[in-house]
Amino acid sequence: MATEEDTLEANQETAFQIIATVGSAKSQYIEAIQKAKEGDIAGAKALIESGNKDFNEGHTAHLSLLQQSAIDNKNVTFSLILVHAEDQLMQAESFRIIAEDFIDVYEKINAKN
Repeated sequence: MATEEDTLEANQETAFQIIATVGSAKSQYIEAIQKAKEGDIAGAKALIESGNKDFNEGHTAHLSLLQQSAIDNKNVTFSLILVHAEDQLMQAESFRIIAEDFIDVYEKINAKN
């Protein structure tokens, strides 16, 4: 049976995985906005797609923590790194929404020119 220390360590590893994957996704979403601004709509959309793959990996890791909490019928141990991971997850999702909207706007502007 896993000790509380083992569980905390595993949760922190999962948090770092979330931070790494959604951080990569957020960077790709920001880069997608720049590509769209430069007129490379196809490149921007490809970055969104690639970012979504990374984001989904981070989201899956986060979901595993939620499932662990539900199965074990106890909360995942609080840690600052986990709070940071969830913050990064939410930021990446927000950037995705904004990036997709920017791409749509730039695409419409380019179509009119």
